[in-house]
Amino acid sequence: MRERLLTVLLTALVFGLGTGAGIWAERHRPFPRPPGSFLEEYGGRRAPPWHNPQPINRAQLSEQIEAIRPQMEAFKARVNEIYSEFDRDIETVLTPDQKALYEKRFRSQRGLAGSPGLTAGDKPLSDEQIDQLLQRPFRTLAYFVVIPMTLDRMSTELNLDEAQRGKVKDFLRVRREKFIELVDSSPPLSLMLSRLAPIAQRLAEPARPAAAPAH
Repeated sequence: MRERLLTVLLTALVFGLGTGAGIWAERHRPFPRPPGSFLEEYGGRRAPPWHNPQPINRAQLSEQIEAIRPQMEAFKARVNEIYSEFDRDIETVLTPDQKALYEKRFRSQRGLAGSPGLTAGDKPLSDEQIDQLLQRPFRTLAYFVVIPMTLDRMSTELNLDEAQRGKVKDFLRVRREKFIELVDSSPPLSLMLSRLAPIAQRLAEPARPAAAPAH
């Protein structure tokens, strides 16, 4: 019962962070539509077809990234440390076959490596791609803090037995506490811009199609 209540509270936290970021974005207008619920990728409500978000202010977005780049680098470094600490913990309870699955289905999907099509090449990002990169951190946040969802996925993907499941649950709890502490001590935009910052050079305006010659 206690675990279920905590899950509800943490789900509300993730949703609240996404909503707060959306309100901030509407006031400053450098971003596309506010990030959706973290369950949107599982079939949640999407923006209606008539939704017409404000154009992205790419220049202002670039300025914001540069203004807090040192803090974002520190944030990213700490996230990587938290991941590495969890990796070392979970590998102590996995079989060789499970370690190979963990590498393929979890570790290799992190960060920019888990954004195929968004980070390849050097062409300017489209508004849709920028939108996706701004929303991904909130899905990561859900993955860190909503333990039952993450544990169920790991149990299924790695075929954990009951003893392994109990130990992994403990590791996830430790990881969650570290991540929440990090988010609490970091500038709000460190999370929101974390996936976009490494490829900020691609925020230039896309070239407009050449006009058709007059006849």
